[in-house]
Amino acid sequence: MQLSITQCGAVADGVTNNAKHIQAAINEVAESGGGRVLIPAGGSFLSGSFELLPKVELHLESGAILLASGDYADYSPEHSIEVLTEGEVNEVVLPRRAFIVGFRAHGASITGLGTINGNADAFIATRGEYIHQMRGPIGGRDQYLERPFTIFLIESYGVKMIDITITDPAFWAVRFTGCNNLDINGIRILSDLMVPNGDGIDIDRCQDVRITNSHFETADDCISLKSCAGTAQYGLVDNVIINSCFFKSTSGAITLGTESVGDITNVIISDCIVRDSHRGFAVRSREGGTISNVLITDCIVQTRAFSDMWWGHGEALHVTAFSWDDPGHGTDGNIERLREGKVRNITFRNINVTTEASTLVWAAHPELIKGVLFENINQLMINQSKWPHRIDLRPNGITDVIRRKHNAFDIMNSTDVVIRNSTVTWDSQTRSMYGELIGSENSPGLVIESLTER
Repeated sequence: MQLSITQCGAVADGVTNNAKHIQAAINEVAESGGGRVLIPAGGSFLSGSFELLPKVELHLESGAILLASGDYADYSPEHSIEVLTEGEVNEVVLPRRAFIVGFRAHGASITGLGTINGNADAFIATRGEYIHQMRGPIGGRDQYLERPFTIFLIESYGVKMIDITITDPAFWAVRFTGCNNLDINGIRILSDLMVPNGDGIDIDRCQDVRITNSHFETADDCISLKSCAGTAQYGLVDNVIINSCFFKSTSGAITLGTESVGDITNVIISDCIVRDSHRGFAVRSREGGTISNVLITDCIVQTRAFSDMWWGHGEALHVTAFSWDDPGHGTDGNIERLREGKVRNITFRNINVTTEASTLVWAAHPELIKGVLFENINQLMINQSKWPHRIDLRPNGITDVIRRKHNAFDIMNSTDVVIRNSTVTWDSQTRSMYGELIGSENSPGLVIESLTER
């Protein structure tokens, strides 16, 4: 069955809230056993929140625009995460609303060459020089906890997202929680590069995920693999393939962890390009989880530093393990933030790097990071920004930022790190801004095999 939203009363004037018309089309198609709900070209369909149902394909024609409302009142309480899941998911440290929501929407898909616009402009309170200040609803919690996800699907298996473009998300563009067998191919996510928390895709406790042939330009992490505290019932992150994608970010291209209460394992990232980004590939273990068995291979990564309002300092390759908060001083957030994360068996292979920062491997103590291999890394060190060098270890409640020169490799408090068949080339005009080839402390089992300096 195919049903256009205009057949259910939707109008493309950019002003009318079409949520009830879109929901009516989805309900009718779902009741018929599944099929396509069509968003036609020719104008902008504004809408408040609505729910995607099983076996429904939300298809946006080329030229179609689905515009998220900028009015908090248009995000229906019945679509809030705790109501939708009947309390099964109720996170206190993340937003509870989304533009397009789905719970157990098995076999659903979002396809087509049209655009979903998250309408971030409507949520900006003050435009900043390096980062915007966003607004929450009057009488609500702060803006971080209130802005809507553009798309949030929970416990939905066999979901596909093909060819669509998502622009200007007000918070994370896409979040999947507890969703297995995901196929994401050929999409674009384009955000305002100064919107805080403007992630592209967040994979929270999902298994068997494929993200391929896609293009990301986002303010925060383009792709983030997470295992959040409030979703433990969905297990670990396992079996993730990210291939043939382009990334540009004011934060990081791909981050594994930060929110990592549970384990993240068996991840392959290959044939990707990172340009003009604050970080490239980051493994950031916190909150007690273990990140393991990760292969990052055959990529091109170019990074530079941005304002220190953003975590990082231009690292192309980053591996850290700490507690988020200082256990000696307690936490005003989750108790998990007092726990240290662990890292095991991470491989970076065949990567061409242009960076102004260290390749960083740093833990609170050597037991946390074990087994990191750098093989066939060609690394050009060149200072390209105006920002003074800093080693940025955030989130880290004990030592967040160290202000000193970068070395080409900084290996600190880490076990069994191997650098093999690699080259570091220093830009002659900025060489004096840097330290040594390798800075290392308290790192048993460090092995250097054929590291050439030019």
